[in-house]
Amino acid sequence: MLNLTLGLLYFFLVTAFALAAVILRTIDARGFLASVAVGFVIVFGGGVQWFIIVAVFFALGVAVTLYKYGYKKKIGGAQEKGGARNWPNILANGGLASAFAAGEYFHPGAAFAALFLGSISTAAADTTATELGLLSRSPPRLIVHPRRQVSPGTSGGVSALGFVGAVLASSVIGGMAFVLGVIGTSAPLQEVLPLCVLGGVSGAVVDSLMGATVQRRGHCKVCLRQTESVKHCGEATTVTGGIPFVENNVVNLLSTLAGAGVALAVLALF
Repeated sequence: MLNLTLGLLYFFLVTAFALAAVILRTIDARGFLASVAVGFVIVFGGGVQWFIIVAVFFALGVAVTLYKYGYKKKIGGAQEKGGARNWPNILANGGLASAFAAGEYFHPGAAFAALFLGSISTAAADTTATELGLLSRSPPRLIVHPRRQVSPGTSGGVSALGFVGAVLASSVIGGMAFVLGVIGTSAPLQEVLPLCVLGGVSGAVVDSLMGATVQRRGHCKVCLRQTESVKHCGEATTVTGGIPFVENNVVNLLSTLAGAGVALAVLALF
């Protein structure tokens, strides 16, 4: 009976959070269902502390996405639909986190907590680096060819401002994880913070490397801009490079996996 009551409380908590996101137009209707599913597994498997980490990541991602949104839209780098997240994006950034939470439920311990933090730190670092990188005064450079300048929003493009953003975002996740005792109440800040920062920044770097090499690149037939999206301006884009099925959400999923792996390795070192 206790587990049932707790489960219902968790479900209402997650549903209320997702509903608020819909009202604020930060996720769409299908994103609501994905958010409830991902959020419920995380809060039930890892506890309220884990859900708070995800909520902080989501709020941070929305904030940096909407910051100077008009300018980003003008240069063609803004998220579509006013920055509202859809279900593939939610699953790509939070799917592994929910899997690690499920693992925590059956096998509690620091390992799954580290994997969880590494994946969320990566999602936070990558989102912040991308959004702040669009505002960089100096042109981004292709990560595999540092001397080559590219236009803002180009997959694989990196900038100093984006890198700083990645460090700051993963540090926020690390700081919250320490305060909430996600790894354990005895884990010191000097262990939790590097775990999140190294995991998050490494995952973001993997994202950029894949973006520059294997990620699908397309051309919008409507606005005539280069884009990583399968659809742009309501129309399917024409593939111009990369592997056709390796679109942005696939890259996000794989990069969060990489960040989780690095975080687990850092945990092992400590």
